[in-house]
Amino acid sequence: MFKKLLLLLVLIIFFLSGCAQTTPSTEVTPPPQDNPPQENGDKDYPLPPKDYVDNFLLKIGEATRETISYKDIASVAVLVNKQNELPADYVPPDLVYVNIPFTFNEKVEKRMMRKEAAEKLEELVAAAKEENIILYGVSGYRSYQTQKALFAYFTQRDGSEEKANMISARPGESEHQAGLAMDVSSQSVNFGLVENFGDTKEYAWLKDHAHKYGFIIRYPKGKEHITGYSYEPWHIRYVGVDLATKLYEEDLTYEEYLFFKI
Repeated sequence: MFKKLLLLLVLIIFFLSGCAQTTPSTEVTPPPQDNPPQENGDKDYPLPPKDYVDNFLLKIGEATRETISYKDIASVAVLVNKQNELPADYVPPDLVYVNIPFTFNEKVEKRMMRKEAAEKLEELVAAAKEENIILYGVSGYRSYQTQKALFAYFTQRDGSEEKANMISARPGESEHQAGLAMDVSSQSVNFGLVENFGDTKEYAWLKDHAHKYGFIIRYPKGKEHITGYSYEPWHIRYVGVDLATKLYEEDLTYEEYLFFKI
């Protein structure tokens, strides 16, 4: 009798353990993401070809054009970007007000540039006017503190520093602080800083004539992966006539000119 009870108990245990193994799990597996995040952010910025990157040496101290004073903040050829920043207390000693039409009337810091750049910009705007091309200044010199406030605004608006940094420089990394950059616009785009400016006759003239006065289109279309910033047809940068002419003729950004293997 005892053996029969023991056998019955073993069968019951075996039956229960089998049920436990076949009971479906209640653990919930999360569904796969339909749209995984892109490596280059939400906006589809063009990525460089592999061989393009292999020939690019964007590192401080490895410039192939060592004769250019690209690390000298006193030089008009100073390189200001995400790898080469200006000191927080740097203010160009030769800032002057630029005598060109502006989109505002206030006499504030953004009317200013370094003296040499200001004089050449005045020549550029006057030459454009002779061909019925009317250009307006929008934003020139910006102090470190002004850039800090501007970058904070874009960070809050866009939700992250990474997104903001595609359209706005971090403080210390802006060419505007160097007093060598000017954002320009025209009446044809309601005096705005918009990509549509790149489709205007004003931009077409600027693109083909700016180098004659020492300016370059600093952030051209298709070079976002090199400059680190979105296309800005309105942003011109003074580097001097000789250098600007070389960059124009070779169709290179300043980074490419400095850091490509030669």
